[in-house]
Amino acid sequence: MGKRRAAIGLAVSLLFVALLLWRVDFSELGDAFADARPAWLVVAFGVYLVALWVRGARWRLALRGTAEVSTNDATALVVIGYAANNVLPMRAGELVRVQLLHERHGADRARTLGTIGLERILDGLVLALFLAATIAVAGGNATLQALAAAMGAAFVALTLGLMLLGPRMARDPELATRLLALAPARLRDLAAPRLARLLEGLTAVRSARDWAVIGVVSAVSWALEAAMYWLVGIGMGLTLDAPLYLAVCGAANLAIAVPWTSGGIGPFELLARETTVVFGTTMAVGTAYAIALHALLLIPVVLLGLLLLWRRHIAVGTILHAGDEAAEESPVPAREPLAAESVRTSQ
Repeated sequence: MGKRRAAIGLAVSLLFVALLLWRVDFSELGDAFADARPAWLVVAFGVYLVALWVRGARWRLALRGTAEVSTNDATALVVIGYAANNVLPMRAGELVRVQLLHERHGADRARTLGTIGLERILDGLVLALFLAATIAVAGGNATLQALAAAMGAAFVALTLGLMLLGPRMARDPELATRLLALAPARLRDLAAPRLARLLEGLTAVRSARDWAVIGVVSAVSWALEAAMYWLVGIGMGLTLDAPLYLAVCGAANLAIAVPWTSGGIGPFELLARETTVVFGTTMAVGTAYAIALHALLLIPVVLLGLLLLWRRHIAVGTILHAGDEAAEESPVPAREPLAAESVRTSQ
């Protein structure tokens, strides 16, 4: 089954890459790469490292009561998880993060998975707001408007549901059981034995103050990533105004909400390119930008993840077994998309 899903992911990536390169003038594409200014890309990745550190700080906040970790350790595990996401199908890197936290700090796997689900809901909400706000000010085509509307409605509903129903479900597990009865039978059977612990992580943020803090931290992390997109744009010769990169960040990451491909390869590039084209970039320059941007998000993070594994004396093969071990305990199988795990971190 794992090989079948990997094959499907590869087919989806190839389809979107074909759409990306369709109608692109390859001589112009080559010129766009030749005109790139690498120094800006180096600065952009430095900004992205800061965004990753902020994500680690956010996860540390969500983990309060589950595991006591430092921000640096939480960041390292986030990076390792992202690195695994970039090479494994169906975002199995999140389960790697779950298992490594369990091994290093004894954290409950299901509860940790709930905190990651909370992260993904907050990510989706921030990205949808970025996209919707930019469209409201600068305009956009029908595709971007539909993406903003659909994802905005979905993540606003999920966030409000957690804010309003989360405390009630924590006090009354029977409410969560009744809601779970609406889910498909397979998901219900997997989640039911671990539902209480999963909810503890998913509803870790309960007070208005805590929601405000973690919401602001989420927005800051994605604003930093959007700034990285802007710096890459400068390096690749784009002339878009800086605020428009909020839409690029929102659209490209929401496009990989369903984790069919490893690292989101294909859908990410296509939506990033199409968004820049909507705002006036040429097809060739937009394509070169999207490819360079995603390569900068994927390749250095994989290398950094390997470095962190080496520094912590963790064998590379461990991440493969970690996902399988976490799947045995967590309420979802290792290669299944999570309902709440709907957004990558460059992703």
